[in-house]
Amino acid sequence: MQSFKLLAAIVLFAGCAASAPGSGRPGVGDRSILTRDEIVTSTGRNVYEVIAQLRPEYLRSRGASTFRNEAPPRATVYVDNVRFGALETLQSLTVDHLLRVEYLSASDATTRFGTDHTGGAILVTTR
Repeated sequence: MQSFKLLAAIVLFAGCAASAPGSGRPGVGDRSILTRDEIVTSTGRNVYEVIAQLRPEYLRSRGASTFRNEAPPRATVYVDNVRFGALETLQSLTVDHLLRVEYLSASDATTRFGTDHTGGAILVTTR
């Protein structure tokens, strides 16, 4: 009986962890996705300003990746699945046609786009 309770507790905790907000799964409370409904609440004039207001963690560096390369890795920007450049390029994008912004972790970005994504990726979707 004791082992059954322990097993039930493990299953319960594993289920809760898998559906936690911000775990990278789309849905309510997911900090990795910035929706159109959230975007229209911002006073930002460009995509960089919108992200800075609503999800500033997307713009932070992730710490040095190696001892030799002291420059901290930063996210790479993709617009409609095409590599667009560094974070500064977000300043050239207006919010007029902005539908969604998503942050991918370094491992997810590397899996999707290949190496050289140690700072993750910001995916911008327009209409």
